[in-house]
Amino acid sequence: MSSRRLERSTKDRILAGVIGGLSDYLKVDTNLLRVVAILLLILSPILTLILYIVGVFLIPKSGEEKPIAASFDLEKYLPLIVGLLLIIVGAAILGSIVMVPLFWIFTPYGFTLALNISIAAVLIIIGAIIAIPQLRKL
Repeated sequence: MSSRRLERSTKDRILAGVIGGLSDYLKVDTNLLRVVAILLLILSPILTLILYIVGVFLIPKSGEEKPIAASFDLEKYLPLIVGLLLIIVGAAILGSIVMVPLFWIFTPYGFTLALNISIAAVLIIIGAIIAIPQLRKL
């Protein structure tokens, strides 16, 4: 009986290899899992981001024994944490205004909604600029 181990992939990865490692472990096509992850990201961005972050920190990289969380160095991962928090806050702001009617621009609150959308977009973009290079290093 071969024992399979859940590991982050070093070959089949886009960011940190969580989806690639999960597809190897489950013996499922990686692209299928990526489509599912994108659908989850659209439906529930905050939960999906949190689950991905947990996967990055708790699933060891392929060939390594311990996950990142076992030897966590705050100074090393601080830019990643800040970037991911900015993305989560931006997604939370966007998530709170998703159910606004299409004609929001013509309402008295149109300017406020436009400002909220702009702030959320800026937070997400800045967070992505900070976090994506850090995730690729992991």
